[in-house]
Amino acid sequence: MKQKIVVTLLFCLLLTGYVFSQDKPPMRGPKDGKKPSADEMMKMEMKMLKQELDLTETQITFVKKILEDSYKKMEVNFNSENKDMSEMESITKEKDDNLKRILTDEQWTKYTEIKNKMKDKFGKGDQKQDPPPDRN
Repeated sequence: MKQKIVVTLLFCLLLTGYVFSQDKPPMRGPKDGKKPSADEMMKMEMKMLKQELDLTETQITFVKKILEDSYKKMEVNFNSENKDMSEMESITKEKDDNLKRILTDEQWTKYTEIKNKMKDKFGKGDQKQDPPPDRN
């Protein structure tokens, strides 16, 4: 009887250790746990584009308007009851089409390189994540 109790307690202890070791920190996002607003996201992207693409003052005005419009549309879609990923892709495509008209060929090439690097960085991180264990 004592052996069964010891084995059961040992099993529970090992199981508890396994369960707690499965917790992973979030893949990305702010450290305080809040999701950035559309305005914050737009400002971060605008800052990055200014630095990386060396935008002119005229370009800054147009790019800011394009980003504001696209992030507002994304926020509305994200906050709606039925989130539509195809709509998000459509908004992103529209944003890229508008940016392509504003940027020089060199800037556009650099923008697509940056975008692809970010896609790879975040896409691979999501794919590497193990699925949650089956708890049934």
